[in-house]
Amino acid sequence: MTTNTPEVNQEKSDATRTGISRRRVLTASGGVLLAVQAKTALGTAICQSPSAMVSGNTSPRQDGPPPCSGGRSPGFWRNPQKFNAWVSPAVHPTLKNVSLCPTGLGKISPANIETQGTPVLSVFPDAAALLQDYIVTDKDGNVTLNIQASTWGIWAVLAFPKLVGINEGDLLWHLCAAYLNSLAFDDYALTTAQVIEAGAALLTGGTWCPSSINSSVCASNAFTGESFKAYISGMYHINSDLDITAWCTNQ
Repeated sequence: MTTNTPEVNQEKSDATRTGISRRRVLTASGGVLLAVQAKTALGTAICQSPSAMVSGNTSPRQDGPPPCSGGRSPGFWRNPQKFNAWVSPAVHPTLKNVSLCPTGLGKISPANIETQGTPVLSVFPDAAALLQDYIVTDKDGNVTLNIQASTWGIWAVLAFPKLVGINEGDLLWHLCAAYLNSLAFDDYALTTAQVIEAGAALLTGGTWCPSSINSSVCASNAFTGESFKAYISGMYHINSDLDITAWCTNQ
């Protein structure tokens, strides 16, 4: 249980973009594939499905389909200016007493949350044991803010991981970003169902393989929590342009 008022690190915001169209690097597929292969030779991660990762198929063919999208990082999704990038059924929070167009999180704290948006436990119920209550009291001991662990939203987990009960960079933090990526990008490396399935297995200390992988192949190559984090975080920002109107300009 946390009782002190948080100080939130300021997040650098991406340049504001206009329009809701999702411009993709995929249009110039030949050049993209050559660029991706060049990066691979240098040891930089490429975008690939979990099935390809587990099976060891790490190199895209030059004559094959364009690479997938690696999505955006947790730092992108926790920025209020990016709320318009959230795609149903994910619902971003509503905020109160927030100045227009904050730079990243600015001075936003849990006290500014009016509604939590999509509860994280509605997507990853196995994360319940990781979460904590957040209670703030005044100098006289009166409770001024009481957020129960079971009510935290996905955005709050991304924005205030330590206050929620985890650390920035933990598996749940990355899973929340993966869930939002799976909804925002039609060609994200994982389907929404795979993200949820992986969370159910990995948050309880198990391992995970896509259902399409033969059990004999999966046995020694299954994802652990650590390898899954490395996999999805290594793909962030690959083919992931999103043109959106900054949320704050509509308020």
